[in-house]
This record gives sequence, C-alpha cells and structure tokens, in this order.
Amino acid sequence: MIMNKDSLLRSILDAGIVGEGGAGFPAHVKYDTQVDTVIANGCECEPLLHTDQHIMRTRAADIVVAMQAIVSVTGATRGVIGIKSKYTEIAKIFADCIEGTGLELAQLDNFYPAGDEQALVYEVTGKTIPPLGLPKDVGAVVANVGTLAEVAAAIKGTPLTHKIVTVTGDVGSPAVIRVPLGTKMSECLAHCGGSTVADPIYILGGPMMGRMVDSEEDFATKMVTKTTGGLIVLPRGHYLHVMASRDIHTMERQAASTCIQCRLCTDLCPRYLIGQDFQTHKVMRAFAAGGLNGAGLEQAFLCCECGVCEMFSCPMGLSPRRINAAIRAKMRQERIPYEGSRAVIPAQSDMRPYRKVPVPRLALKIGIDRFMDLHPAFTGDYIPAEVRIPLHQHIGAPSVAQVKKGDVVKVGQLIGAVPKGALGAKIHASIAGTVMEVGNEVVIKGA
Repeated sequence: MIMNKDSLLRSILDAGIVGEGGAGFPAHVKYDTQVDTVIANGCECEPLLHTDQHIMRTRAADIVVAMQAIVSVTGATRGVIGIKSKYTEIAKIFADCIEGTGLELAQLDNFYPAGDEQALVYEVTGKTIPPLGLPKDVGAVVANVGTLAEVAAAIKGTPLTHKIVTVTGDVGSPAVIRVPLGTKMSECLAHCGGSTVADPIYILGGPMMGRMVDSEEDFATKMVTKTTGGLIVLPRGHYLHVMASRDIHTMERQAASTCIQCRLCTDLCPRYLIGQDFQTHKVMRAFAAGGLNGAGLEQAFLCCECGVCEMFSCPMGLSPRRINAAIRAKMRQERIPYEGSRAVIPAQSDMRPYRKVPVPRLALKIGIDRFMDLHPAFTGDYIPAEVRIPLHQHIGAPSVAQVKKGDVVKVGQLIGAVPKGALGAKIHASIAGTVMEVGNEVVIKGA
C-alpha cells in the first residue's frame, strides 16, 4: 500500500490520535520520520489486561492496513507485528491478514515487560536504544496495536472518540468494554458489577505501572482518556497497595538499614539487560547514604519505572522504582540535566535469555495470580448519560476548547484544537448532546 505522507499525517492529526500504549505522544508527530523498521506492539505488557488482545482479535485487518501505510510513509524496509507466542488464535488471524503484504509476525516469550518499547525493539532488531534515546535512534518506530486500529479508522475519516477498557480484579463481572472518552471510571466499574470487596482500592492501568487510587473521592474524579487501558480493583492492604503507599522518608530509612547491595535490582533490570549502563543498586547505595540529596543519583534518570526491581527482584522488599521516580522528579524540578553515561554495553545482554521475568511467577509474587485465569470477555458498548472529556489527554499542550456552554454537538465533532505552533492532539465529542460546562474538561450531557 502506497500512501501520501502529508495526507496520512493530516488524517492522523485530524482524528486526534495519540500513542495509546504509553504517555499519549501525538501520533502525527511520531510517524513523521524516516526509519528502517516499523514495529506493531501487540505484546500487552501488563498482566491482567486484555484490551490489546481484543483489539487484535477483532481488528487485525485494520492493524495491517495501518502498518502498511506507516511503513510506506516512513520509508521502512521492514514491518513487524510483535505479539506473545501464547496468543495462538491471534497469531493465526494475523498470519492470514499479512499474507502477501511483506509484513512479518514476531512471537515473543511470555515475559515482563515484553511490551516495553525498548525491550521490543531489542527483541525484533537486536539493537539497543541508547540511554534516554528513542527507537528512531536505531532506525525503528513502535506503534501500539490500539493506536494502529485508530489510524486505520482515521484513513477513512473517523476520529478517535471511544476506548476499549479491561475491568478486572475483585469485580462482580470482569469484562472488556467499549466506552466513550470522558466516561467516569466509576460507571465502568458499576457496569461490570461493581466491587466485590468492602473497602477497595483501584489501579488505573496495569498492576505494575498503573496509577494507584486509594480513595472513593479521588476515584470519582477519574475519567476514561485516550491512554486508558484498564481498571483493576483490589482490597485495601493488598501488596500492591502497600508498596505504592510508602512515603519517601520510609523508603529512605529502609534503604539505609536494609539494602544488602545484592545487585539483583540491576541484574534483572530490563534496561540493563539490553545493554544500557544503568545500575540501580548504585542509586540505592547513594540514596541510602544521602537521601534525595545524595551524590551519584543521576543514574535514576535511566529508570523506565517498569517495577521489576521492587515487585520481583529485591529480596528485602525495598522500593528502587519509586526511589528512582522521586529522584527524577526532584532533578527535573531543579532543572538538573542528566550528564552521565549514554554508553551501550553489549556484553550485558549475554544473560538476558536467562533473566527474563516469567509473567506467571511475577503474578504469584505480587498477589494477582488468582485473577490470571479470568480472561474477561468483551461485553459490548456502555453509553453513559454524561461524559467529562479532559482537554489534556496527551503529551504537549492542552487542547483549546472549540465549543461553549449550550452548544449541541454530534459524535466526532471537534471540541478541542491544538494550540498554534504547539505539540498537541485534537479532541472530539464522544457522545451526542449538549455542552454543559467548558473548562479543563468539556462536559456533554447526552441527547
């Protein structure tokens, strides 16, 4: 498939598409590049989530169309769809869809974090992205399969207005559902039978890298956005809740008194194992000696915050990931740049085949193994009476409202534009109805 680059990128911009598997980088900017390899990420990095699997089962042909288009406009000579080898049904679907297209299917082991962008690039190309680098630094671009499905829709003129969301954990009826952007997360939960525990906490996203919400008041403010993939309900006091609730002073005392410098946090780190010069046990040593003001903390910049170090590796139950995050936040606040090594050390990857973290063992370690066999089914659309659509769902500047209170809107109508000269993404109405409020969110009451 030969595509006009300007036309494709304009379609993606007009549809408001962002990277759905990460922080929401505007896709029209990401794909405006020249690379050797385009990789579709269908590895569904986090345990318990089934969102990408549903998208691949039902929209494989769309994903292939989008892949062909992006391969064409980026000048790539190789297009690869990466999935886990355990997705046997999906593999058969893709095998039929890619026949005669020149695209490849790569099947990865069931390890965490197989869906990490840099780990996936290494698996497919054998190349290590340098510390703080991007896939394009080694001639690659990675696109989440959900993003690609929306690119295919954008080619036909359809903007991004809905999301596929997994609702699982201690839930009455775990399910995969399709909802309009701006739907309250609490409504998604209620639609799936509500919580089955008396005092729940919530994870927005996956169990390893998702955002913990531990109050009903806070949960009531959370909406489905372009980067939402899942909602997990757990009982208060669960291992993941305890780990996420530690304050920085507690983590500092524990690091100073308990860290044994065994270096397992380093030896099992996905970044270290692809050859990046990141040794988080040294950060722990420096933090234990001087807290957030210690010397030698700059390596914390290289942490991808996957959580392997604290959720799986550390025998003492410490929190290297959260410590790295706190250090990075402080340094960014103080505008301290990273001036450390950007070296790649190939020999570090020699042990990688033997140090991948198996997902079943990880699930057992973090106390979610009882949910691993749920396999939530797709139950269709949920249409709320009202949506609250944030104007900032992406990396870059917030969108500028294009509607006012009292306006009547249709599904797909532009309600948020990219500020002139800024990095951003357009926002569209996800239900038909009347605009009730305009601020940081556009509130629409259904017709």
